Amino acid sequence: MGEQGVDFIMNIFFIFLIFIAVILINFSINTSYVYLIGFIPLVLILFLGFYIRKKTILDGLNKTFKKEWGKSLDRKRNFNNIRSLFDYISGENSNEFHIDDQTWSDLTMNEIYTKIDRTITSIGEEMLYNLLRTPLFNKDKLEKRNKFINLLGKNEEFRNSIGTNLLKLGRVKKNYLSDLLWNDINVDTKYKSICMLLGVLPIALGGVAFLTKNVYFVLLIFVVLFMNFKFHGKIKKEIYQYVSCIGYLNSMVATSLEISKIKNIDGFEKYKTMLGEVGKKTEAISKKSTGLGRVEGMDQTGILDILYIVFLIEENQFFSCIGLIKKYQEDLKKLYICIGEIDALLSVASYREGLDNYVYPEFTAENKYFEANDMIHPLLKKPVGNSIVMKERGIILTGSNMSGKSTFLRTVGVNIVLAQTIYMTTSRFYRASFFKIMTSISPEDNIMGGKSYYFREAEALLRIIHEGGEDYPLLCIIDEIFRGTNPVERINASIEILNYLERHNAMPIVATHDLEITDILKDSYNLFYFTEDIDKEGMVFDYKLKNGVCRTRNAVKLLKYLNYPEEIVNNTNKRIENNM
Repeated sequence: MGEQGVDFIMNIFFIFLIFIAVILINFSINTSYVYLIGFIPLVLILFLGFYIRKKTILDGLNKTFKKEWGKSLDRKRNFNNIRSLFDYISGENSNEFHIDDQTWSDLTMNEIYTKIDRTITSIGEEMLYNLLRTPLFNKDKLEKRNKFINLLGKNEEFRNSIGTNLLKLGRVKKNYLSDLLWNDINVDTKYKSICMLLGVLPIALGGVAFLTKNVYFVLLIFVVLFMNFKFHGKIKKEIYQYVSCIGYLNSMVATSLEISKIKNIDGFEKYKTMLGEVGKKTEAISKKSTGLGRVEGMDQTGILDILYIVFLIEENQFFSCIGLIKKYQEDLKKLYICIGEIDALLSVASYREGLDNYVYPEFTAENKYFEANDMIHPLLKKPVGNSIVMKERGIILTGSNMSGKSTFLRTVGVNIVLAQTIYMTTSRFYRASFFKIMTSISPEDNIMGGKSYYFREAEALLRIIHEGGEDYPLLCIIDEIFRGTNPVERINASIEILNYLERHNAMPIVATHDLEITDILKDSYNLFYFTEDIDKEGMVFDYKLKNGVCRTRNAVKLLKYLNYPEEIVNNTNKRIENNM
């Protein structure tokens, strides 16, 4: 609320006071009416105070949302917490395809997530992560998702209403709410009656002590207070995790109802109906749990903390609402996902706002087809675009060290994920089949587990083989296949694996230094390469994809560029010449 609005209300208030004063001075009024009339300004002051405070907060939230729109948010993210919703949903839908941990790590998707994430709530933060790890294989669903993203991006009034309401919900340091909703609520309710009794005993005994003036009842009050203190400590250990998030659940229900009141717009119907119907159904939980989720220590005097312990307020509120939470658990999960999806898609709209260029993907019914023009990696500040067409056949990629092979592999993978999750790609044109995607780019030694690099590679490749492409083609990205073992076994095993994948509806994209593999598989794979030029400044990379096979090597050039002793460089070159 602006300063002019506040000044207007205050002027009206002072005029009202003057009016009351004139009445009291000029008219003879019964004393009881004087008190009544005097009480009216007090009520008005309280009402105006709450009204002005609410309007000021809402105006502040609206300004904050507008200020941050289209900008990246620099904040710490705990991915162990953020992934919790994905773990629950993927566990419930284990028959559906999800981006697995190895692929997510290989494609540096935590960094991609961070780039996209402008979510406002803890729920949206989790849902965005879940969306990016759950590719869709249905064009209609993706287009409907895109329609809502565009609605948020283009309709400023609607967007601001959504954003301001989500800001009221906000985020919490550790969100236990998904744990509450997706797990069995295992709380012993035998304490419910005891808590109710101990909560009212101090008041009852205080009344009896006041009426009877009996000191023994005062002593009994102290005994009950001690019992409540001990009981509070015992019960809190069992229900703390639930109590700490029920306050956030209440806010979620309230936010759902507020958003459902926003004027209906084409593309918003599904969310509006869901939030309104389920919000009303679960509204009773809020009434039963008022006061739960209070942050201890928020009252600097400690009075509230004492009252909550003395009367076991949190415990009684918890037991009064936990039954309803169990009853409406499935509805609350739907509400959680709905609110989270709205926030996640709002984040995507904000991310798109800051992009110079992106395109919507086109999907084809052709099997194993991928085409992209001027495709770039979204994390690079000065990216070099590359174009590629793959039809039925995979590709084998060769090239010098640092020439761009690994970046290209990740660029393809990331764009497929973005296309099938948030309906956008960082390219000039994108047309492809729906793909399942799996990678083996950077498996690491597992020292603690006693697994060698080769063992980790073999495990990573086996999971790709097991996934197969029976329902949808599998695009598998492999960097330096079997680099952890000797050349003879590496080359022969690699050839057999790549042949196997081709026969099982997979389209591999493989980077290798082994030219023997390209010579043997040149009839079943398309061949591309990256390379470098040498000038006075050293090696220069153009990062452009080229047709064919790279026959040059730059490992020794790198040694020379780094000023290794000439003896090492010259003798290495002689050894290479003698072995060729």
